[in-house]
Amino acid sequence: MTYKIYTFGCKVNSYESQALKERLEKNGYTPAKGEEADVYFVNTCAVTNEAERKDLQRVRRISRNFPDKPIYIMGCSSQIHKEYYLSIPGVKGVVGNSEKNIIETFFEKKDEKIDHVDMDSRHFVYQDTPTHEGEKNVRGYIKVQDGCDNFCSYCVVPFTRGKSRCRKHDSIIEECKALLDHGIKELIIGGIDTGCYVDPEDSNYHFVDLLKDLLDLSPVEYRIRISSIEASQITKEYISLFAAHQDKLCPHFHLPLQSGSEHVLQRMNRKYHLDDYRHICLSIKEMIPDAAFSSDVITGFPAESEEEFKETYDFCKEIGFMRIHAFPYSERPFTMAAKLRNPVPMRIRMDRTKRLIELSEENDQKFRKQLEGKEVTVLIEGLNKKTMEYEGYSENYLRFSIPSDEDLTGKFIKIKL
Repeated sequence: MTYKIYTFGCKVNSYESQALKERLEKNGYTPAKGEEADVYFVNTCAVTNEAERKDLQRVRRISRNFPDKPIYIMGCSSQIHKEYYLSIPGVKGVVGNSEKNIIETFFEKKDEKIDHVDMDSRHFVYQDTPTHEGEKNVRGYIKVQDGCDNFCSYCVVPFTRGKSRCRKHDSIIEECKALLDHGIKELIIGGIDTGCYVDPEDSNYHFVDLLKDLLDLSPVEYRIRISSIEASQITKEYISLFAAHQDKLCPHFHLPLQSGSEHVLQRMNRKYHLDDYRHICLSIKEMIPDAAFSSDVITGFPAESEEEFKETYDFCKEIGFMRIHAFPYSERPFTMAAKLRNPVPMRIRMDRTKRLIELSEENDQKFRKQLEGKEVTVLIEGLNKKTMEYEGYSENYLRFSIPSDEDLTGKFIKIKL
């Protein structure tokens, strides 16, 4: 029996799809070679209106092209909009973000249309679904936490993912060891609100303690990257740990900003002030001069003036983010921001997004120039069959292409800039 998984959204979704893939193949299923499969899974995203449009577009396309094939839905969009999916012909079962680890058992009830969405997301418990292979040949994502309790005014995640909950550190360490044994060379540690990590059985065991335990798992060469962490969760101990272990802990800090205007941050219900954010970045730069910074920024939040956007632009330029994930504000159900007045026209949101992306490209070039004459270590992910060059990322998340007649996949290559 063949299967096809379509995944939308964040790295956490990709991780959960990878776990499903491994469970299916363990039970004898094989991945479909083309678009047609015996069974379909769609792991949905709800972070923006556009994300949900793509979710539904994919499900309807499968339903139209393969009307006799069963479709099973999971993820954030199905958590809050299950009725959309249940109304589509061919959809046989829907879960949200709870009990994704049993979605494949729905096959036993072929004649039923199954609604297995637990609407009480604020009482979800952590469900351990470890992987062993990683989503790429050389890089493996590890989920250590799920859910969020921050309730930023623009964000639907606390309603789709539920309350913040963490995974036992022993389970995390076991998964990391299994991935390294499988040939993974970079462990990517993440979650929905990664920096809030606390072991559920030991309130004194925090994220820094977990990172310390991950530093010496195997004699093989490997490194650790943090997918994202809030600046407000970074401590002196955290920075010192990275400074002392730059060979193992990638000096790349993805710190979601969302806005560089104090007034907009207040309307967003973010948990920091710009001076605090700036201080954290300066502290990191002082201890790790070649650290790379990247961030997420929302443009066109309700009532965002041109002056407030300019404050954001200038702040991003000041920090020097070498990569800015800028995207236009999207109204989301259940959120406080959806009730705010004075929406910014979409054309202005898109224009501001474009300006930030252009700044990101400028900052990338400046950062590379800053590193001229220095050496970086690139982990090669594989061969780009179009360019016939090997591609990978450095420890500070710069992308490189390297020509070679030798297969470099999975190797650490030193490059002098």
